[in-house]
Amino acid sequence: MRPYDDDEPDDLDKTLSLRRLPESVTTFSDKRTTQDRRGQSQSRILFTTVVVIAILYLAKPVCVPIALAILFAFLLTPIVTLLERTLLRRTGAIVLSLTLIVTGIGFGGWWLYQQFNDVANQFVEAATVGKIEQKLRFLNLKLPGGKTFALVERTIQRVTDATDKQEKADLKVRVIPDRRSFADRYKTLAPTIELVAAAFLVIVLVFFLLQDREQLRDKMLRLAGRAHLTVTTQAIGETSDRISRYLLTIALLNVCFGLLVGFGLFLLKVPNAPLWGVLAGLFRFIPYVGAVLSAALPTFLSIAVFPNWYVPLAVMGLFVLTDQLIGGFIEPIVVGHRVGVSPIALLVSAIFWGWLWGPVGLLLATPISVCLTVGGEFIPALRIFSIMFGAEDPLEGYLSFYNRLLLRDRTGAIAIADRHAESDTMEEMFSDLFIPTLTFAQEELDRKRITPANDHFIKDVIRELIIRYGDRNAGVPDPERHIVAVSVASERLSLGTLMLTQLLREEGFSIDYFTDLPDQELLSFIGEVMPEAVFVSCTNQDHLQAGHGLLQLLAATFHELTIVAGGSAFARDRTKTLSAGATYVPTTLTEAKEDFLTRRKAARRKSSRSITFSGTRFRVPPSA
Repeated sequence: MRPYDDDEPDDLDKTLSLRRLPESVTTFSDKRTTQDRRGQSQSRILFTTVVVIAILYLAKPVCVPIALAILFAFLLTPIVTLLERTLLRRTGAIVLSLTLIVTGIGFGGWWLYQQFNDVANQFVEAATVGKIEQKLRFLNLKLPGGKTFALVERTIQRVTDATDKQEKADLKVRVIPDRRSFADRYKTLAPTIELVAAAFLVIVLVFFLLQDREQLRDKMLRLAGRAHLTVTTQAIGETSDRISRYLLTIALLNVCFGLLVGFGLFLLKVPNAPLWGVLAGLFRFIPYVGAVLSAALPTFLSIAVFPNWYVPLAVMGLFVLTDQLIGGFIEPIVVGHRVGVSPIALLVSAIFWGWLWGPVGLLLATPISVCLTVGGEFIPALRIFSIMFGAEDPLEGYLSFYNRLLLRDRTGAIAIADRHAESDTMEEMFSDLFIPTLTFAQEELDRKRITPANDHFIKDVIRELIIRYGDRNAGVPDPERHIVAVSVASERLSLGTLMLTQLLREEGFSIDYFTDLPDQELLSFIGEVMPEAVFVSCTNQDHLQAGHGLLQLLAATFHELTIVAGGSAFARDRTKTLSAGATYVPTTLTEAKEDFLTRRKAARRKSSRSITFSGTRFRVPPSA
């Protein structure tokens, strides 16, 4: 059948091939041109990447406030949209939202500062009493090596000695401040001034982004031009929708994570439990490693404060169980694949942006990844990000299936086929998965890119899957709807014929399969069972003469028998195959099934006879 093995060019290709230059003239120049273009494209991409990374790193003081402002604008847009419907209008809604956010961040920062001072005092007190040192000595006795925590012990000892010296200091010292210049004082205050200035810049930029958000969108559309108006509108809408949904959902999940952790630590009587709950919720914005990082400080504090090992182990267990509950069960259900970014891409993105911009980069890693991924779906220049970052399979269904078969990964190929079987019908799976895979494998074999062994493995696995799904979806066999499928000598049944007969089994046909059956035995069996049709397959061109002989024999012996000739050898010369005695030669799988069922109905109507007796009409079956 043509969909499986036929690579014969059509008339247009033949006509064009007569006008082409000799292959020796064109091949070398075409390859050289392709290689030059490929090299230039790769060099341009590499140079552009290096320049962009350098600009982002050197322009960090400018890029970070802008990125933070855009992130806060996305977060506040739903709130502002809701508030501006009231009497506050847009300006009042923005001012109120920013005031609440700034006030909350300010009080939160002051509260965190006080809590961390309290934690530092508790660590010093625990180090002075010697609880940490006792536990480290216990571990040194239990663990092999004995000096595993020697560095930690020396650090704790230095902290204890320094504390003792401060407590024992009894000298009265008069401190005379040095006279420092204005430049020295500015260097001391510069970090604080820069932080305040950056915060003020972010607040102002967020205000204008929210105030003029429609105008900014229209400017981007104007910049894209009329030709790309639809694509740009879809990209902006899709990006903002995905980022807003993701940030809102993840924020709620992280708040739940922090509440559960804080409540659990409170029940365990760990000091500063609210602090660790807040930090757990904040750290969890870092993909996949934030929960582990947030567990470090409370675990170490419980080691320092409590005299036993039960509470530290319980603290670690609390973080692990809570993270598994939120991340392993709730998050996949609530979030799923809405973001469209793969987990590996999120982790690599967090590492990259954390290195580039520090803690702010960790916070912005996921929104930036989402923007690049969605942009790649609409903008060809950013398609590399859509492929590398996307959560979906980067290969088409049949290409991924072909790739597994090429790697001789039978289990992976069967898993892909099973996923298709869950959502597609057997006919759709044959047409959309198996046939394109076989066609592509034949093309690669003709180009000598794969070996015959690879081709045999691919066909063997697909043959196995066809039979498996055929047995799974077969209907109740009807003895009166009988078909015989046979291949020419020294061949197995073609995959196309096998797929077609499995689809007919799904319709309730009863089918017998024969290979290497002598002609006389085949004729005797057909004469005994009188099937509705005989499917004859021939895939090897060397066996074509024997195939035509079998068709002639069947047509001469059974004049009314429907003979379907399938296989690549028959399909390459349809005219000769039809003249040999075939009723028809299928072209595609779907058409072959529909054509066979249509011909069958027409034949049954033609061969049926109607008898009228005393005004009553009786229908006599063809067997009569």
